[in-house]
Amino acid sequence: MKKAKPQKVIRKRGAQPRRGRAEKKPALQLNFMPYLRIGVMVGGAGLVLAALLSMVLSVGRVSVERVAFAGDIRQVNQDQLVSRVNPYIEKGYFGLDLAAIKRSVELEPWVLSASVEREWPWSLRVTIEEQTPIAYWGRTALLNHRGEVFAPASVPKNLPLPTLEGPDAASVGVMQAYQLMTQLLVDTPLQLSHLLLDDQGQWLGVAGDGVEIKLGRKQPVQNMKRFLRVYREKLQTRFADVQQVDTRYINGVAIDWREGKT
Repeated sequence: MKKAKPQKVIRKRGAQPRRGRAEKKPALQLNFMPYLRIGVMVGGAGLVLAALLSMVLSVGRVSVERVAFAGDIRQVNQDQLVSRVNPYIEKGYFGLDLAAIKRSVELEPWVLSASVEREWPWSLRVTIEEQTPIAYWGRTALLNHRGEVFAPASVPKNLPLPTLEGPDAASVGVMQAYQLMTQLLVDTPLQLSHLLLDDQGQWLGVAGDGVEIKLGRKQPVQNMKRFLRVYREKLQTRFADVQQVDTRYINGVAIDWREGKT
C-alpha cells in the first residue's frame, strides 16, 4: 500500500494561518463597587461635617447665662460693672472678647485691675482688685499705693488720710517725699496732714494744729530735717503757739507766732 504524500500548502502573501475556531473576545465588565464605596464614604463624611458645622453654629449662639463678680469689692459700684460688661455678652459664650471686657472694667475709677475668664457652664467670672487709697489728691481725687491718681465720681469724705497736692505728673514724687518726711516724724508727736507742691515748684507742709512749714523749692526733705532739729531744741513745748515755720534759710528757720503768742 502506498503512503499518501503530504500535500503542499501554498499560502498567499499576507495570509494568516487558519485556526480551528474563532477566538471569542472577552465581554467588557464594569465594576462600580469601588466608586460606590467612595461615594458612600464622601456622602457620610459630608453628613458628619454638616452635623459638626450645625453643632458649632449652635454652640456659637449659646448665651452667657451668668456673670459673677468676685474680689473684695467695697467701693466699686456693681451696677456700673454690669453696664461695662453687658455690651460684650451679646456675642455669646464663645464669642466673648475677654481682653476687651478687662479693659472696659478697668476704666472704672475704683478698679485697680481685673481678671476675666469663662466658667463652665456658660458663665463669665470677673475678679476685681480695688484701689487702695493712701491719700487724698487735692479735693476731687485720691492717690493709690503706687502714687497713681484716680478720680471716682464721688470721693468719700472724712477718710483718715493725709492730703497731697501737686501736678498729676508729679504724683509719685509727692508721695515719696511725703513718705520720707513721715518717717522723720516717727519719734515726734507731729503728724504731717498736708503736703503741697505748687506750680512754682515750692513745697509746703502742714503739721500739728495747722502749722505751715515752708520747705522751699530744693531739698524739701533736708529742710524738714532742719526744722525737726529746731523743733526738738526750741519748739516742742510751744509748738501750739506757732503759726508758720520757714525753712528756706541756710543756717536756721524763721518762725511766725500766732497772735499774742510771741
